[in-house]
Amino acid sequence: MAITKEEHARNQRRRARQMLGLLVAVLAIVGAVSLVRMGAVAVGQLFDDTADRAEYQSKVSGLAMFDPLPFSGGIENCDDLTLREAAVWGTIYSILDTETGLANYELDPETEQVLLPAVEVDAYLARIVGPDFKLNHQSFVMEDMEVTFDETSQCYLIPITGDVGYYDATVTKLFKKNGQLHVTVGYIPTYNTSDLMVNSTTVPTKYMDYIFERSGGSWYLTGVEESETKPEVTPAPTEAVLPAADSSLQDAIMAGAGAASQPDGSETAEGDGSSAAAN
Repeated sequence: MAITKEEHARNQRRRARQMLGLLVAVLAIVGAVSLVRMGAVAVGQLFDDTADRAEYQSKVSGLAMFDPLPFSGGIENCDDLTLREAAVWGTIYSILDTETGLANYELDPETEQVLLPAVEVDAYLARIVGPDFKLNHQSFVMEDMEVTFDETSQCYLIPITGDVGYYDATVTKLFKKNGQLHVTVGYIPTYNTSDLMVNSTTVPTKYMDYIFERSGGSWYLTGVEESETKPEVTPAPTEAVLPAADSSLQDAIMAGAGAASQPDGSETAEGDGSSAAAN
C-alpha cells in the first residue's frame, strides 16, 4: 500500500517527537543522578568538620600542653603562670610550623637567645581569646627555666631547651550548648615521670572541654571545664629513651638561631655555653 506524502510527514514528525522525548528522559535521568551525587557531597561536607577541628586544635594546643586548671568567665581567670607559658611557647610552636621557622629572628647579643617580640605574643593570644585582652608582659619562671622579658627591646629571650609542656592536644569533637561552642580536647602525654622518657602512645588519657563564646563575629576562648568524654581505657604507654640533646624543639631553636646569626649561610661554630641552655 502506498504511503501518501502527508502520512510520511506525520510519521517523521512522530519519530522526531519520540526521539525528543527519549532525549528529555535521558537528560532527566542524568540530571537526577547528578543532583543526588551533589546532594550527597553537600551533606558530607555539611557534617565533615575536619577543617574546623584542625583550626581549633591550632588554637588550643598552646594552652593544652600546660594542662590548665578549669576556669570560666574569661581568660583573665586562667592561672597566670600557665597563661604566660602557653602564650610564649604557643607562639614559638606556631612560628616553628612556618616555612622559615625562627631563621629570621634576631638574637640577644649577650646570651645569643632568640628574641621573640611581645607584639607577636599579643597577636597569637588575640586570635584565641580576642583583641580586648592585654597580657602584662614580664619575666616568669617555669619548673626548670626562666624566660626573661627585656623591657628595652620588648622581647622575650627564648632559652635553648628541650621540648616543653606535658601534653599534645587533639580535638575530637565540636558541639554547641547554651549558646557556647564546646571544643572537646584529648590530652596525649608527651613524657612520663622521667624527663628523658618519651611517651609513644597516641591515645588521650583525659579530655577537657574548651569553651568559646561568640563576640564580634568570631569565637573566643572563655573557659576550660572537665569533659563528659572519658578515656575508654587507661593505656599502657610504650616508653623509649630520648636524650635531651635530640629534642626537636631544641634543634629547631638552635637551627633558627644559627641561621639568624649567619646570614651568609656559613656554618656556626659550637657555642661556649653562653646560650644559656636549660632542660
